[in-house]
Amino acid sequence: MATSNPTPQVRRCATMDVHRRLLNESPAYALVRDDIENMTLLYQEGRGMAGRAGVTHIPVVVHVVWNTAAQNISDAQIASQIDVLNRDFRRANPDVEATPAPFLPFTADARVEFALATVDPHGAATTGIERRQTSVSAFGADDAVKSNASGGLDAWPAVSYLNIWVCQLGGGLLGYAQFPGGPDETDGVVILQSAFGTVGTAAPPFHLGRTATHEVGHWLNLNHIWGDDGTGCSGTDNVDDTPNQGGAHTGQPPFPQLSCNNGPHGDMFMNYMDYVDDPAMFMFTAGQVTRMQACLDGPRAAIGTVGGGALAPRHSSSPVVAWGSNRLDVFVPGTDHALYHKAWDGAAWQPSVTGFEAQGGICLGAPQAVSWGADRLDIFVTGTDSALYHKWWNGSAWGPSPDGFESLGGLCVGDPRAVSRAPNRLDVFVVGTDRALYHKWWDGTAWGPSLSGYEAMGGVCLGQPEVVSWGENRLDIFVIGVDHALYHKWWDGAAWGPSLTGYERLGGVCLSSPRAVSWGPDRLDVFVTGTDGALYHKWWDGAQWGPSIDGFERLGGVCVGEVEAVSWAGNRLDVFVIGTDSALYHKAWNGTAWTPSGDGFDSLGGACTSRPRAASWGPDRLDVFVTGTNGALCHKAWAGGAWQPAADGFEDLGGVITRF
Repeated sequence: MATSNPTPQVRRCATMDVHRRLLNESPAYALVRDDIENMTLLYQEGRGMAGRAGVTHIPVVVHVVWNTAAQNISDAQIASQIDVLNRDFRRANPDVEATPAPFLPFTADARVEFALATVDPHGAATTGIERRQTSVSAFGADDAVKSNASGGLDAWPAVSYLNIWVCQLGGGLLGYAQFPGGPDETDGVVILQSAFGTVGTAAPPFHLGRTATHEVGHWLNLNHIWGDDGTGCSGTDNVDDTPNQGGAHTGQPPFPQLSCNNGPHGDMFMNYMDYVDDPAMFMFTAGQVTRMQACLDGPRAAIGTVGGGALAPRHSSSPVVAWGSNRLDVFVPGTDHALYHKAWDGAAWQPSVTGFEAQGGICLGAPQAVSWGADRLDIFVTGTDSALYHKWWNGSAWGPSPDGFESLGGLCVGDPRAVSRAPNRLDVFVVGTDRALYHKWWDGTAWGPSLSGYEAMGGVCLGQPEVVSWGENRLDIFVIGVDHALYHKWWDGAAWGPSLTGYERLGGVCLSSPRAVSWGPDRLDVFVTGTDGALYHKWWDGAQWGPSIDGFERLGGVCVGEVEAVSWAGNRLDVFVIGTDSALYHKAWNGTAWTPSGDGFDSLGGACTSRPRAASWGPDRLDVFVTGTNGALCHKAWAGGAWQPAADGFEDLGGVITRF
């Protein structure tokens, strides 16, 4: 390493500098951070649902940005850092036993593991490492290293990857991170090249890979252990089992170190979130693990896999499903009422732009698809005998056959609705001929209550039910009653509320089926159209219904047919409706306000003959589908900067579709 850039001898992290800069630059960031902290508090109090019972596996991309040849660190140095992260976050680091006896019972396994990505954002094979030589001699905490335009490398989609930039930092910096809730294009951590890993350029006293452990802790929403109030005792890291501490420790202090009346054991300076040298830090606490898991179930709910399988999707079923970054699958019935399928694989439409794969069957309504893992699809349709039918893609073949379906019995009125709330778990809801709601489920081994049987859930339902899940063992069901009011029931992990056959009345006079979406634990947003054709909205914020238990927020418009809603980030909602001129209209909640206005919509053009269907496979990405006047499937996409193929244009994807 060049002697003009020696490794600093005192730890300095700029995470709080970045946090304060974002607070000053963006009121929306401040609101999102408030929401994240509120969700985290609910989780810590046991009122949030734990959605990740196993170990979370997070794909990592390392962006090496080097100025001198020595800074172009080796693959071996990168591998050594991944090994350190996995030991530290799993409490498998041998030096954890050096934790002072009073604090050793507080140490905990964070249940998080890391691996270099094997697939890039376009679906191509990758090593998870990319490199660039730069003319910048040293970067700061201004995020310049995170952009091609300023001498760095652009982030990969933060919804799917932990971005780590390794570079030369100036100003005595060892690294910094961005807390969850910040801009996606700068999401990740930055590490000084000589404080990364355990071999190569790694230099004492920051040569054991603990700088990355510290910064990834911030990325998972951990604060500095002393609460960032200088040397006072009024700050907090928002974790109960870390003693209140007066300020940061540096070097390798002896135990104990007393401050803030925290004797006899004093400060937990050996915690990864203090400022001590690498050999002196070796533990997370159980309270910090709870906070990290709240982050993984909340603002970072889309990233990683659990126990080798994908996370439980929050989304309810639809003819359109996205099971991974840059992946879309669309299912439609043709003029012969058979099922047809097409997919976007990240590079092209398969089997062709206007072609479809025939999948057999005779469908009475719109097919409903859901995914509980990467390369896994489950499709449900109502057959001509009104029974429910099922087929699936297991990653290599269609089951029970390319054109066959499994009969699941029943007498169904309208389309089914399905959701997956955990890997290898499916819950399906239908309306019976008596207009009551019925339920069946796949538990990973068998259909319950039986292959052709259903659990009766009462009610008299108009239209299609809606189901959404915001946690692994949580379901929320919405239906419209005979009085056109909205009704709600829920599964809390132990029982149906308010009872197996009972419902909570949420008011309103609704002309459409409800559409519900969840953007985080214990958060629900529900949309309907009213008797005046306007769009109406209500929400559950974790404590109560807003604007009131039987009230709705009026969002304007004159809507024809059903509403579509989707969320691509915490505190973000996008809503699509068809207007009286048959054009597609859109409005969005950006975390602060409705755009383009409280009662306004943006026109997206078109002459639509179906309800809109939307999906999101990443931050600031939307794909919307409708059928056109020629019966073909039509598509448009928001790619973060503009609508494609045009603000009021659509891509023709072919076919003649009977129900969508």
